[in-house]
Amino acid sequence: MEKMMLHKSFMTVVAALTLLVSAPAFADHDHAAKGDIHIAGAWAKASIGQVPNGAAFMTIENAGAADRVVAATSDIADRTELHTHLMENNVMKMRQVDGIDVPMHGSVMLEPGSYHVMLLGLHAPLVEGDEVSITLEFEKAGTMTVPVKVVSPKESAPMGGMDHKGAHSSH
Repeated sequence: MEKMMLHKSFMTVVAALTLLVSAPAFADHDHAAKGDIHIAGAWAKASIGQVPNGAAFMTIENAGAADRVVAATSDIADRTELHTHLMENNVMKMRQVDGIDVPMHGSVMLEPGSYHVMLLGLHAPLVEGDEVSITLEFEKAGTMTVPVKVVSPKESAPMGGMDHKGAHSSH
């Protein structure tokens, strides 16, 4: 009986150590988190031809007090800006914004036709299968580096897409 308990304890320790050693292999590279802010599903479309610009999209979830994205930076483009789409005189136009509100205990989706991170003057084309980094600066949460998957230009969003527009509450 004692041998069996010792063996079981030994196997439990081996299993725990195996998980610890292999944890980086299981790390979820689709997410970034800092404090109450969690970013999921960041993606950008691969460049087509010599197009000098790109855009990144993601979901920003907030489990705490309201916050605001006030800037974005990256080393993959000359300029990295926060943008949205607006309808002016029956024409859809893209405009830079000074920030994106992230509601208290809610989320905001950065997606085509809505808020997004604009990459102007790409230093190299965005290549399908690559991962690039964008750093978001929040009013309260500080800065957060976000891994962004580059997907096929034919995809509208990775893994089935996103159905919501703009900010929404999780309540």
